[in-house]
Amino acid sequence: MHELSLSESITELVVECARREGVERVSKVVIALGEAAAVDAESLRFCFPITAADTIAAGAELVIDRIALKASCEACHAEYAPPTLIAPCPVCGSHARKIIEGREMRVVSFSGCG
Repeated sequence: MHELSLSESITELVVECARREGVERVSKVVIALGEAAAVDAESLRFCFPITAADTIAAGAELVIDRIALKASCEACHAEYAPPTLIAPCPVCGSHARKIIEGREMRVVSFSGCG
């Protein structure tokens, strides 16, 4: 389960940034998670309280904002939202495409009191 190590990394990053900013307690963490990021959101929700325990982020709410897939066709340059990673371009039918959104995972923000 790589979600546990991802959750540890999220917790470490948030705690480090919060301490640098003088935040004494983190109450909410917001992450952006692409639909094709190969991360199970529910597993991440399960792991976060475990990795945040005994830190200034203990009890913090984890908010996961999902990012839809977005692709650019390399043949006709159309941008589209493919329903799957292997869907062809709806304009020209080409499978030559570049995924431009939907694979990322990033910490967007955190809030707390200080």
